[in-house]
Amino acid sequence: MNKFSIAPWKTAHSYSHEYIRDIKDAQGEIIAQVCDLEKESDESTANARLMAAAPDLLKALIDLLEEADLAEVDEYTAPKVEAARAAISRATGDQTTLA
Repeated sequence: MNKFSIAPWKTAHSYSHEYIRDIKDAQGEIIAQVCDLEKESDESTANARLMAAAPDLLKALIDLLEEADLAEVDEYTAPKVEAARAAISRATGDQTTLA
């Protein structure tokens, strides 16, 4: 996962505007911003938290698939495994899936 900014990511209020949430990498560099120019809403705050959690969520999903006994996948779990692979592909831009 070295293509991404250094984790963990954190949210913080922006110094430039009270209704902007900064997403900062582990070095404190702003890597993204979530704006709600009319007022700070629960939705924009939740979006910022989700973005900040993205590296941890991606790592957890990759680790889970690597540790899972994929030989035991059945008709109930197969769609969940495929959804996890698709999410990892979307996040990494890698079209290959984990074996």
